[in-house]
Amino acid sequence: MADYRERVSALSPEQRRLLAERLRRGRLPGDVADRTVPRGHESNRPDNTPSGRPMAFSLFFFSADGATNQPDKYRLLLESARFADKHGLAAVWTPERHFQGFGGLYPNPSLLAAALAMVTDRVQIRAGSLVLPLHHPARVAEEWAVVDNLSRGRAGISFGSGWHPQDFLLAPESYASRREFTLRHIQTIRDLWAGKKVRFSDPDGSEYEVAVLPRPIQAEIPIWISIAGNPQSWIEAGQLGANVLTTFVSQPPDELSRRICLYHDALRSNGFRPERSTVTVMVHTFLGEDDELVKDRVREPLTQYLRSFLEQKEDLLPGGVRSGGGMQEADKNAMVRAAFERYFKDQALLGTPQKCIGLVEQLLDLGVAEIACLIDFGLDADAVMGGLEHLARLQSCYDGRGRGASIE
Repeated sequence: MADYRERVSALSPEQRRLLAERLRRGRLPGDVADRTVPRGHESNRPDNTPSGRPMAFSLFFFSADGATNQPDKYRLLLESARFADKHGLAAVWTPERHFQGFGGLYPNPSLLAAALAMVTDRVQIRAGSLVLPLHHPARVAEEWAVVDNLSRGRAGISFGSGWHPQDFLLAPESYASRREFTLRHIQTIRDLWAGKKVRFSDPDGSEYEVAVLPRPIQAEIPIWISIAGNPQSWIEAGQLGANVLTTFVSQPPDELSRRICLYHDALRSNGFRPERSTVTVMVHTFLGEDDELVKDRVREPLTQYLRSFLEQKEDLLPGGVRSGGGMQEADKNAMVRAAFERYFKDQALLGTPQKCIGLVEQLLDLGVAEIACLIDFGLDADAVMGGLEHLARLQSCYDGRGRGASIE
């Protein structure tokens, strides 16, 4: 941490401005933010005992190993989904990512969701996130209706508008209006899901009303909006009556608290009940029997994961314009090391279940109802599966049945 601060302080004002500009939308969260707990959310449990309030836990995937040639690339996904199904976790999330090693194992969440439907019985199967501007809304409704049937009514989708220009090689005409496209066609998908006919144009400009098949099992598909932090997006999610999928590390606790308040106000203003909506927060997760052993084990894979994240974003200026330059290696290394220390300290579920209670309780105080545990950040599959046993212990403290007054 000291090395990082010394390097930043040595930068000229212009260098600092450029660094801030490059990372404004894609900086490694936690590197420079002042992460104070908002007033009214201070912990009154110095011994890290669970409060007994319910918190849902799900598994989230976004591997940085998409470019590897190793066999059994989806072993961890399938085995951990079976574990989640057996141990009462809420859901399994798979993302949509194209043309990048970071996330590249997951180019089609509906395809993987269909596979997960075949190896599970009760856990919800969700896209997190489906980049809606890359798809025709009728196609989305069709594919996820298939998933809903295969899973007997367990499909769910978090919609994102996308951010990386390279992804939009699949739909270049949608990039400029991707946000408006997403908000407009979420309702289109809802209508199609409900069996309503929706009017679309063919290549000649003629319009037809179509209804999609097969008919899904669920009357309504559970919907989330993926939000990086834009307050207006929280308001729009509330106006739609959608749930929210977000990250903890991209926004300090006081900002997250304010945005959840905006979201709840928008829900109420549009006739929805906040208690029936879910704020899901993605958190990097690996639990074990000893904090220091866990830290040693995750240091290298998580550092490499954070570096991969930085490398795909650090040369993008706002609006997706490439800067044509890059950070110095020493500065990049210092930033990643600092981010790792912050992640391990208080921004991720890393360590023993006892250590992680504090973060769970903080998120509960902020209004979070579900933690999506990102588990595929570079550890080998056997290690991750072993860590899930400890996650199940933590989850049992928050299953809403009054169990788990102690983590022991």
